[in-house]
Amino acid sequence: MKSWLRSFNIYLLVLLAGGCQSNGLSMKKDYATLRVYLETQRGSSGGGLVQVTREKIPMYVESQPVLTEEDVAKATLLDNPDGTFAVQVKFNDHGALVLDMTSSSHKGRNLVVFSHFPPRGWKEPKDQDALAAQKTDPNQPRISGWLSAVLIRSPMSNGTFQFTPDASHEEAERIVRGLNNMVTTMNKGDKEK
Repeated sequence: MKSWLRSFNIYLLVLLAGGCQSNGLSMKKDYATLRVYLETQRGSSGGGLVQVTREKIPMYVESQPVLTEEDVAKATLLDNPDGTFAVQVKFNDHGALVLDMTSSSHKGRNLVVFSHFPPRGWKEPKDQDALAAQKTDPNQPRISGWLSAVLIRSPMSNGTFQFTPDASHEEAERIVRGLNNMVTTMNKGDKEK
């Protein structure tokens, strides 16, 4: 029962924080989702074609993510001396185990990262045409995207996953802040039970 309630609360939080705000609620904090998918071969059952980064690199991914924001313990933005940056995600015990098992058995494939990271106060437009127009308008902040593909070279057994997002520094900050807000909110919900 407790795990069902946790899943329901997370689902409700994602609805409020992300794409289903047709009830007029606005976000008071930055929230972000994280979906890490395993690359699959073309034509595999249950997989789908996505276009990764703004360069629209076609990749086939499994239909269900292997890791989500439920598995995140902490996110950090790493700034490098050369001006580049990366997002580092430390997973909780469950996420670390899944990351280790997935990376150990799928060397040579990619882990493909999707995130939904609307800015604070963002409201979803009431109709899908307006949402599509907002997503393609260069003057509007980007709210989601297939951000990166990380080649699995060896087992990732320390529970940490790092990727360089196809995002501006401001967007990466919003993703990290949003993930950490999600973790705080989910942990707060667990303590109330």
